[in-house]
Amino acid sequence: MPKFKKILHPEKFNLILYYTLTSFVIIVILSFVIGKVFARLESQELVKRSEKYAHNFITHINYELYKDFLIPTLKKSGKIDLENNRRQLRKLDNTVKENLYGLNIKKLYLYDLEGNIIYSTLSEHIGFAINRGENKKLDSAINGIPASALRLSGTVDSKGAYVPETLLESYYPFYEMDAEGTKKAQVGVLEIYQDMSALKKQIAKAHQKATLMTGSAMGGLFIALYLIVLKASRIIAARTRQLTEARNTLEQNVEERTLEIREAYKKLQHTQRRLVQSEKLASIGTLATGLAHEINNPLASVAGCAEGLNERLISILNRPGKYTEKEELEIFSEYLKIISNETYRCKSIISNLLNFSRQSEPHFERIDINSIIKNTIDSLQYHQPENKAKQKIQVNLSEMPCEIIGDHQQIKQVFINLITNSFHATEAGGEIIIATLQKETTVQILFRDTGVGIKPEYLNRIFDPFFTTKPTEKGTGIGLSICYGIVDMHNGRIDVFSEGEGRGAVFEITFPLAGKQDNAERTG
Repeated sequence: MPKFKKILHPEKFNLILYYTLTSFVIIVILSFVIGKVFARLESQELVKRSEKYAHNFITHINYELYKDFLIPTLKKSGKIDLENNRRQLRKLDNTVKENLYGLNIKKLYLYDLEGNIIYSTLSEHIGFAINRGENKKLDSAINGIPASALRLSGTVDSKGAYVPETLLESYYPFYEMDAEGTKKAQVGVLEIYQDMSALKKQIAKAHQKATLMTGSAMGGLFIALYLIVLKASRIIAARTRQLTEARNTLEQNVEERTLEIREAYKKLQHTQRRLVQSEKLASIGTLATGLAHEINNPLASVAGCAEGLNERLISILNRPGKYTEKEELEIFSEYLKIISNETYRCKSIISNLLNFSRQSEPHFERIDINSIIKNTIDSLQYHQPENKAKQKIQVNLSEMPCEIIGDHQQIKQVFINLITNSFHATEAGGEIIIATLQKETTVQILFRDTGVGIKPEYLNRIFDPFFTTKPTEKGTGIGLSICYGIVDMHNGRIDVFSEGEGRGAVFEITFPLAGKQDNAERTG
């Protein structure tokens, strides 16, 4: 059983195996069915031929009985009385047997129109009556319509007699005839039994012949298709091997590429870590360089003033009489003032650096951008009295309230830095434009000036710590970096645009509206 299952259910699909099994089953079924069909057709044809033979025979014997028995008997005796006249019965029996001799007629019955058997080759059946309705074939013949029935061996006939061999039972009308053989009125029914024992042999031969022909045809077709399928199977097998090899090669290549990608990713991570470390070191170096540069100038001033004071003091102490002029003493005050200013300048640089690296904790609340801009401009205008005639400030604020969620002081610090930068950029004269625009979800603030502008190569570095294009005494380069950090902390964005030196600059800040920012925070 396991071997049989393995044949029917192999691990791999076997085209030849399945084709052979399927073709064998189909050939057997078709041969059997076609053999049966041909045998049935042959049987029907034999029955038709036998019925035609019966029709011809009964027509013949109908005429012979009238010619040799009925007409002579009527002329001699005047009537037919088979029941009481043995001589007439023997003459009829001899006439019938003479006409049946050498034929395949096993039995013959003669009925009157009432269904009574008035003659039979089996004397014991004479006088036997069949009621109307009991034998439909007989009823049909009584009504003038011939009928036949095939009685197979082992069954019983219409009289209840056992049928030892296959017989064809035929019923035909029996007519009155004249001397010329012309039919007149129907006077009875003639029944004959033909021997059909050869029918089984003919049917068997027909079945065998049909099966053989069908099997031969199907076998030839099977062989032709087998060769085609065998060729196709070999081609499929070859393609399957190629696909299998290609798949294995592809899997191997994928595995190799995966390993290569992993190694490359590890190298990339290592390189990225080194790059981040290098960027950190570079940032520290930039920070240290900027800080050293910024502190070096005031410290140089402090050191120079200290040396000058020390030399003056030694000169005074070594002078005879200890007399000191007033002008010489005033120098001490100037030097000490410079030392004080430069010291506070160092303190301011350190303070800005601390503010840049460690922002104070912001206090977020709903604030109006327009109000902060107005307040910032009012406070800064007092620090630019000498430039008011040269610098023109134009303010275009949105009529809609531009409210955001943010820290008032930090936002004001951003605006102070940007407006101060615009003042510095337009010291020689120019126009400063400050505008706000409320969009669907954001507030946009523009700081535009027509000042000195920014070189294109500086635009990407403008927010770097300690990067500045101003003179040393004008700035440290930390202000814009602080602005960038504050704007980013408020979920905003700051961008800078400039067409080059002498063409001014534009700083654009975008904040989310207060209602939209609340919704975004709640959604997040």
